[in-house]
Amino acid sequence: MSYNSVGDFFLSLLRNFTEYIDLSYRPAFVTGGLTIVIILLILLFVLNYRNKKVIFTKNEELKKAEARYHLIFEQSPISLWEEDLSEVKSYIDDLQAEGVQDFGLYFEMHPEALRVCADKIKVTDVNARTLDLYEIDDKNDLSGIKDILPQGSEWIIKEEILGFLDCGSFDVTISDRTLSGRNLTIELRAVVAAGYEQNWEKVYASVIDITEQTQLKQEKKEYEKQIQQTQKLEAIGSLAGGIAHDFNNILSPIMGRAELMLLEAGNNEVMQEHCHRILDASKRARDLVRQILTFSREVKQEIRPVSMEKVIEEVMQLIRPILPATITLAQEIPANLPLVMADTTQLHQVIMNLITNGFHAMENIKGTLQLELSEVFLGVDDCDHETLSPGRYLCLTVADTGHGMDTTTIDKIFDPYFSTKARNKGTGLGLSVVHGILRGYGGGIRVTSEVGKGTTFFVYLPVIEMKKKSSTNKNVHGPIPRGDEHILLVDDEKSVAEVTKNMLERMGYKVTMRVSSLEALEAFRNLHDRIDLVITDLTMPHFTGLQLLARVRQINDQIPVIVTTGFSEQLDIDKSSALGVNEYLAKPVLMEDLGRSVRSVLDEVKTGMTYS
Repeated sequence: MSYNSVGDFFLSLLRNFTEYIDLSYRPAFVTGGLTIVIILLILLFVLNYRNKKVIFTKNEELKKAEARYHLIFEQSPISLWEEDLSEVKSYIDDLQAEGVQDFGLYFEMHPEALRVCADKIKVTDVNARTLDLYEIDDKNDLSGIKDILPQGSEWIIKEEILGFLDCGSFDVTISDRTLSGRNLTIELRAVVAAGYEQNWEKVYASVIDITEQTQLKQEKKEYEKQIQQTQKLEAIGSLAGGIAHDFNNILSPIMGRAELMLLEAGNNEVMQEHCHRILDASKRARDLVRQILTFSREVKQEIRPVSMEKVIEEVMQLIRPILPATITLAQEIPANLPLVMADTTQLHQVIMNLITNGFHAMENIKGTLQLELSEVFLGVDDCDHETLSPGRYLCLTVADTGHGMDTTTIDKIFDPYFSTKARNKGTGLGLSVVHGILRGYGGGIRVTSEVGKGTTFFVYLPVIEMKKKSSTNKNVHGPIPRGDEHILLVDDEKSVAEVTKNMLERMGYKVTMRVSSLEALEAFRNLHDRIDLVITDLTMPHFTGLQLLARVRQINDQIPVIVTTGFSEQLDIDKSSALGVNEYLAKPVLMEDLGRSVRSVLDEVKTGMTYS
């Protein structure tokens, strides 16, 4: 028998009970029983009402909580997902029933199982931030987790499953992509909701976009690398300067003695040939030192008309000695091409960088490095998608027969932080810097390459409408000028001082030589009325050449001074003139240059010029 309510149950109980009561007592009992039943019914109705009110209140609170959750879910600035992994959990339970215990090892041995799990994961809901982050127009476009995670991301599914089995949560930082293919870097965290630990029917996931922070960190690291590289270059520049100073001091007596021997050789052709060979080798060594300084020093940019063929020839003098015998160097550099506007040092670096790239591409194989320079005209059709404008250009072609590049690499070679070189091969300027330098001159660079066949770079620089000056008027011909004046010569390198003294004496001058700046100052005090010219080295102990200049000018403010140096960043032609130096000579000094400089300064004194 069933009852419609608790009240019906009590009434039925009362009727059954009264059937056993004697009829004589029934009226009184019924009256009392009815009273009790009424009281119980009232109590029951009160309790029932209170229960309904509590249930209603709880339902309202639950609705409000759900509304608050959905509001937070939708308005959260963080990407939030709701996932259903119940089918994955059933699949895992089945595997456990079959005896699988170590799921890490199992997934390594059965990668297809991860793909099965990925297909079973359902994304039940995502918030607005997720749609914006992944560039999704409609939630319905998401059929599963594989739509969001990148290709080859099964390992993420593996870590998620292992995390849920271990502690009910997991987190990971991964590279992801939007539906349009834009790259992202995200922090992904997921946790099984409370009460769903047994079936994984509700899983909450959050995604934090750290793409910008990751890029900033990468840029910071690259910037720090650039600072370190700059510091290394500064150290190399300082080292190169010190080496240049000492090396030029070594070359000075070699060249000077060779020139003096040439004068003593008379008609001895064998001796003359030996002397010329020594001079030629010394000049090459001098030029090599100057080139090293050009590459190691950070010099102020000076844009002026430049002969490309001359710059290329200077670079080739540097590169030839270091090329292995397996690489053939071929060049086609015609003369009398138009000039370009550029900084010579930067052009040296650009050409050296391209040649070095070609050299490294053929380092372990036989090959040919080809350089060609020509004048070309680029029309409108030739300048599509380029920063170049139609017009006349010099085109430098640098081609190698090395390993070449695929299209993916070609698309990236001008990126600032991209490099294919191994660590021990250095970094050079980098093609992005080369590209920037050339663009600054109104030029550009193009590249073609094929894997296994080699790479060709085309460098374009706009020509300028002017004629190159004839070189026939640069050298002054005729005998070395002579004189009979008295010269005070100061150099702390005795070998340099002696050969310079011999050269000056061969020109007819009277020379007082000192190898100490203190002794030179004392000699000038004693002989200042008879000294016509002071020639001093710049870098010396006790007094530098400039300090000696200041002291001798205190004794005789009209005395002319010539400063020589093996290398200095503190003094050049422009600075020396501003400091009152009459002439500045870089070592090693040829006898002809020395003679003409000395004669020029002394003749200026005779014309009445003041040097104080």
